[in-house]
Amino acid sequence: MAGVVRYRNGFNSQTGERLQGAAHLAQSLGKIWGTRLDERAMLLAFGSDLRSLLSEDLTPSIALLIYNELVASAARWEPEYSITQLQLVSLTEGGMLGLRHGGIYYPEGRFGNYDLAAALTLPPIPLTTKGASA
Repeated sequence: MAGVVRYRNGFNSQTGERLQGAAHLAQSLGKIWGTRLDERAMLLAFGSDLRSLLSEDLTPSIALLIYNELVASAARWEPEYSITQLQLVSLTEGGMLGLRHGGIYYPEGRFGNYDLAAALTLPPIPLTTKGASA
């Protein structure tokens, strides 16, 4: 089994289709950023405080807090991804806020193996008061 990359596997929470690798990572980030702290009964520290920040008027200091929350929660709960780029973007003419991010994907990071690495840019996702959804 030496030399075989052990990609993560799972299922799309909406369609039930099989997900592997970066697609499963994107779904995982959406779950992390869309889950409030203290929302999961057996894992109270899981998630982020993103929702409370999105209900505020967007100022430079709030934007910095949003960046910090996104990076910190991803670093804590997603060992396969290290964010290196983060940008808030407007997704619609009405001003719907979105997030574009990129980073380094470590397919075996959950096993503590950071030898395999690939640059990864994920498509923009909407940010709402319900969190981020991938």
